[in-house]
Amino acid sequence: MTQTASPDPRLKKLDKLLGTWELTHKDLDTGEEWLGRDTFEWLDGGYFMAMQHEEFDRLKGTMIIGNEIRWGHDKPTEDLMGHWFETSSEHHYDYIWEVDDKNMIFWPERKHSDSAFKGVFNDDCTEVKGTWRWPGGGYELTMRKVQK
Repeated sequence: MTQTASPDPRLKKLDKLLGTWELTHKDLDTGEEWLGRDTFEWLDGGYFMAMQHEEFDRLKGTMIIGNEIRWGHDKPTEDLMGHWFETSSEHHYDYIWEVDDKNMIFWPERKHSDSAFKGVFNDDCTEVKGTWRWPGGGYELTMRKVQK
């Protein structure tokens, strides 16, 4: 097993997520709204970011995000991976993330699948507006940073 000397520099694009965000969800079909909160922080070493997620009275979970070095390999994956552990149930999902200066996209299980969240950062990266879509449903999501 190989250990890298320092975190992959591509992870720096996640820095804009650091802090606590208030979430507003709106169902695309019914218009129902609900609130939530995300908190992003680097884990020790800076190789992975943890996201604590809660949709009030609905679900809770943790996602660990980073470039992985898979068993038997010596280089990190090209894709930014997220592993979701839903602590209000026993669901676990893998996500592929893309984050750049303006956009945040993630797909469950398979890149470019028909299920995805696609959001856009405002100019000072204190708000993300986007839509989570999957076959048969989805919701609009607004994230507002409330604490750095």
